[in-house]
Amino acid sequence: MTATTTPQVSLADLSRWLRVDEGDARDRLELASAWQRLPEGATDRMVVKLGGGLAALIIGLLLVQAALTGSAIVLGIALVGLALAGWMAWVLRALFWRTVVEVDAERVLLAYRGWGTPRQVSLLLDQISELLYRMDEGRLVALTLVHQGGQLAVPFSGQRELDRLYCNLLKHLLQKRQPGIGFGMGSDKQ
Repeated sequence: MTATTTPQVSLADLSRWLRVDEGDARDRLELASAWQRLPEGATDRMVVKLGGGLAALIIGLLLVQAALTGSAIVLGIALVGLALAGWMAWVLRALFWRTVVEVDAERVLLAYRGWGTPRQVSLLLDQISELLYRMDEGRLVALTLVHQGGQLAVPFSGQRELDRLYCNLLKHLLQKRQPGIGFGMGSDKQ
């Protein structure tokens, strides 16, 4: 038997990464973006900052060189570099999306907040039958809202303690508005 050690998450971190606003008319649950959840000295954070800084510096120098020499070739290289940097920013944009779940008396709204996000999804509470989760080795691997039209995957963070809290808060907010919504473990066939 091998024991796996996972770093403990502090209560302060959990409170920064997960915001809950409960009200009489509407409840809101907001999960921080993957970028916000990265520790300040994380390697991934440093790589993105360093890569973005180097790309900006090289493109800036190429644009200055093109302006000083009037070279169309250098300007073309700078514009290709700018296009590649824009494409990379578009690919990495999901790192900065925040997940928002809003629940009111009639519906549940699932949305991402940020630049270039997909469309929000709204479900009537009356159509939702249960919230299912699936675990693998103590980690949440699936969170699904089952409704009359099928199933809707709910995004989560992939961090053990944060997902446990997020899942329980989501269950609380749903059952507060619609007590008939079930909660349970889903099957592997989802």
